[in-house]
Parts: sequence; structure tokens; C-alpha cells
Amino acid sequence: MSIKILPQTELEQQSNKKSAGHVVRTIPLLFYPAPNVLYAHRLERLQALAKESPFADYLQFCASIVAEQLELLKQDPIHVDLTKALTADTDLPPLSLANYPLNHDWQRYLEKLLASLPKMTDEIAKLIEELQKNSPEQYQEKALRLLNGEFDKVSSNESLFIWAALSLYYTQLASQIKGKAFAENSDKSWLCPVCNSLPVASTIHIGQNLGLRYLHCSLCESEWYVPRVKCTSCDNLQDIHYFSLDDERAATQAECCDHCHSYLKIFNQELAPHLDVIADDIATLMLDMKTEEEGFAKSGLNPFLFAQKLA
Repeated sequence: MSIKILPQTELEQQSNKKSAGHVVRTIPLLFYPAPNVLYAHRLERLQALAKESPFADYLQFCASIVAEQLELLKQDPIHVDLTKALTADTDLPPLSLANYPLNHDWQRYLEKLLASLPKMTDEIAKLIEELQKNSPEQYQEKALRLLNGEFDKVSSNESLFIWAALSLYYTQLASQIKGKAFAENSDKSWLCPVCNSLPVASTIHIGQNLGLRYLHCSLCESEWYVPRVKCTSCDNLQDIHYFSLDDERAATQAECCDHCHSYLKIFNQELAPHLDVIADDIATLMLDMKTEEEGFAKSGLNPFLFAQKLA
């Protein structure tokens, strides 16, 4: 799956048609992240959820990481010219490894993150100390393993911190892509069209995109449109059903596919407008447990759940 940047002339033509009274099919746009807003909202949401959650300690631990991401974003932002990556003659996602190789710039975020995080437990302090002993080459190797989906090749505890730094880096890259765009259809609509990573979950939007379902990227935090009642792991359109802990109108549900036996959470902003995909995914771990008891495997990735037993 890749993206198509819409030229300004096409946007103006659509606008003119609408103003002339014609019915025009609206192309669901791809949304790039706004890092400052995203991290500030996530921090607030994690802190709010921690007040009434059985996973309060872990939510607070995650909040400490997000607070540091937000601080690093303010202190040390990156600015990159992505023209070459966006104009390459390829259908590859622009920030995928095959189109935009990973350099060492992200490592300064990891180093600063490890140096500034509060040592909430002895286990966390020991883990950070050991991770800081890694060489730049070791950091790079582990990062590439994670970006290639080889999650079993890196310690889950280390992965949490490495991914937090990578995500801060890629989220800024995605935010600097110029122009409106949409995700072109392919046989892999479940992978991010910007960086080729797995989604965390999906959300049903409110506002101008009322009722449309978007997947949220676990790495660059972009969101792309995928039709509802469609498996986000195998594109199956049949035998899709939903689990929830409360009732069928719950804001958080598990969308399950009988074809591939996978599931991914779907969050309804109409019922919970203040939700954050990553924070609310952590806070609803009981739904994951119940869904997996029914024989379904989670198809998405929440980077904060690499090591939920740390705190």
C-alpha cells in the first residue's frame, strides 16, 4: 500500500464541483500526525485513565515515557527534506526501509530518553543501565530488527524504549510530508502506507469524516482509511463480528475475523471523543484477554505493550 499526493489543481477542481452543486465522491484522506498535539493529548489521556484503571501503575509508567517524548520534541526537533523519498519512482511507502533507509539520527532520542526517564523500579533502572551499554551498531541492529517485524529477535523490555525513540523520529518525518494524500488500494491495506508498519488499532472518526474507519500506525502515527466491516489482517469481508466487555454499543470493541482468526480493536470516537488509540488500547487489556480466550490473535502492535510487566 502506498500514498498518492493530491495536486492542488485536483483539490480545487473538487471544490469547484461541490460549489456548483454537483455530487462528488469524497476521497477519504490520509492523515499525518501533529506530534506536539498528539503527545500532549496522549499524556493527558494516560494520566486520566490511570486514575481509575487496574493497570494504573503501568499507565503512569507509559505516561512518563510520553512526557519525555514531548519534552524531546520541544528541545530537539528534526527537520528533513523528504523530496527525494516522495518523488522516487516506486510504489513503496515513502518512509519504508526500502525507500528511506534508517540512519543513526534516531539514536540521539534513545540516548536522551534513557538518560532522563525516572527509574520507577529497580528492574527499570537495571534495564536502562544495561541498554545504555549498547554500541551505536547494536542500537541500529536492534532497531532494524524491530522495523522488519522480527520482534522475537529483540528483548521485549528493550524494544519498548527503542521503539519509543524510533516513533518520535518517524512521527516527525511523517508530519513533514507536504500536501494532502490518500492511500492507494492494494492487497495489504493493513500496513501503513507511509512507513509500512502495523497498526495499533482503528478508530471511527467524528467531525468531517464522521463514521469513517481509519487505522492508526504504531510507528509514524499516521492514519489511513479502510472500509468498515473488513478484516484489517487479511482483507476478508465475511464473518466479521465484534466482542465487547460491556454491550454492543461499547466505545471499544474487538473486531474479529473467522477467516484468519485475528482481531484488532476498534474505537468509536462518537462514543468516546477524548480517546487516544495507544492509551485506550492499554487501558482495555481485559478485552484482549477475553478475545484471545475465544481463539483470536491480535494482528496489531501497541509499542507500549512490548513490556507491560515492567512497572
